[in-house]
Amino acid sequence: MCENKLYTGQITKSDVDGSIILTKLAQKNPEIDKMNLIGSKEIDDEIILIFKSSDVRKIRSNTKLFDLILKTFKKSVWIVESDSNDRRFLENLFYPIGIDNVNFIWLPDGHKLTRVVVDKKINDIKEKTADTIKKISLSLRKIDLIIETQA
Repeated sequence: MCENKLYTGQITKSDVDGSIILTKLAQKNPEIDKMNLIGSKEIDDEIILIFKSSDVRKIRSNTKLFDLILKTFKKSVWIVESDSNDRRFLENLFYPIGIDNVNFIWLPDGHKLTRVVVDKKINDIKEKTADTIKKISLSLRKIDLIIETQA
């Protein structure tokens, strides 16, 4: 049945790979066994795991569990909520950096940009990290980002 879903495009290879890794982890950690992976996406060398919001809170509140998941995937892992609005989605991507403000900029051609302002204390956000966040937000939610630090 799962193979049929894969072939028909209902799930992706990334969904299957993420599920397999988490299932192996769940055998050793019963807390993971209680979680629901909604989906998984791979963009370049980044893995985006999509969970229910209650599961994301569990993962973020338990640093050992969070570190275990990060180490097991052997790639950069991003954890986001499946049922979140756009602002909450962006907060997930920027975690643990806080977002101060989100604005929309409408260009004359009708294109919409989303401007995210992060705390000035975190002005050392790496360009590679910022570019990755931009790629993920554009790919998953069609959000075209401009990232700035508060002056």
